[in-house]
Amino acid sequence: MKLAAEKNLNKYVFPIFSIKGRKITYPYKIEMGSYGLLCENGAFGASNWMIMDILGTYIIHKLHNNREGKVEFKHKIPTSMDSRVKKTSSLYISEKLLKHLANRLSPADQGIIPQYFYSGDVNLQEIDPLHNRMKKPQGIKITDSYLKEQVPILSKYSSNQIHGLIKSTSEWMVRMNYPIRFFDGKNYQNFSFNNYKIPCTLFRLLEVRNSKVSKDGHILEREYSIRFDTLLGYFYVQNCLSCYVDLLPDKFYLMSDYAQLFYRMLILPYFDDFKNPIGIEEVRKRLVLKTKDTYMVRKVVKRILDELESNSYIKEPREDKLNGKYAYSYKKSTWKEINE
Repeated sequence: MKLAAEKNLNKYVFPIFSIKGRKITYPYKIEMGSYGLLCENGAFGASNWMIMDILGTYIIHKLHNNREGKVEFKHKIPTSMDSRVKKTSSLYISEKLLKHLANRLSPADQGIIPQYFYSGDVNLQEIDPLHNRMKKPQGIKITDSYLKEQVPILSKYSSNQIHGLIKSTSEWMVRMNYPIRFFDGKNYQNFSFNNYKIPCTLFRLLEVRNSKVSKDGHILEREYSIRFDTLLGYFYVQNCLSCYVDLLPDKFYLMSDYAQLFYRMLILPYFDDFKNPIGIEEVRKRLVLKTKDTYMVRKVVKRILDELESNSYIKEPREDKLNGKYAYSYKKSTWKEINE
């Protein structure tokens, strides 16, 4: 089983979670050169990324592999070069409407896309003669038993635990830079977008219904109604339906949180040796390690690289010194090597 990990979520998000039970103080700001975000509420860790991978994979199969009205994760995830993907990517929203929407941002909207953009009540032809409105935001209804059937790694989670993960992911509110991928009819383009003016969630959890309850009152199954009508949610879907993703096997989610985060943020989205070697300061900042003790950071990184190597995600990890500072190099494993 494969899940799709959206590239820009991996590139631009930083993990935010409580360490040793310490309370997070909001707003929580992280800056690293041109990267950074401002968290207004909630937390976002390895398990929340897993939820977003699952929801993104569902969207991809729903739009590109929906056969007989059933979404199944067993089907092949198409590449961005697939003609179906190019067509779908170009249909959802145009660059002109993207720019108009970015300028339309208002705190009054609470991060939710104004309905007139997709309802047809207002004609936006004067903004873009070829596209008078954007496509309606995606909505999905899923049960946790369906998710367990499609994503076996979730079998270790109870219905209550899955509810907690989905709910906490929906409550994470952030201001950040988040580029949008779309096909313009000839090539894929990246539209630079940010929601610095207004905080936003990745999706809205509209309803949670107890769909199966035992005789003694225990909830056995929940049904979730989710809508991607927030600014970040809509553009997350846009990037997923454009298949701007990397693939992860289900065994990936069995690794420790820090091993997942390191691979997801610093290795997976990049080609060749773009992030190889990786300086120790970048590792510390990307993983939001609190300690400034170089020896402790080195110990953390060594454990991470050893775990990634033992699970076949990298080969030959090394610690060297570049310009007097520690840096880490490796050989990235192929998909075949990871799954042997």
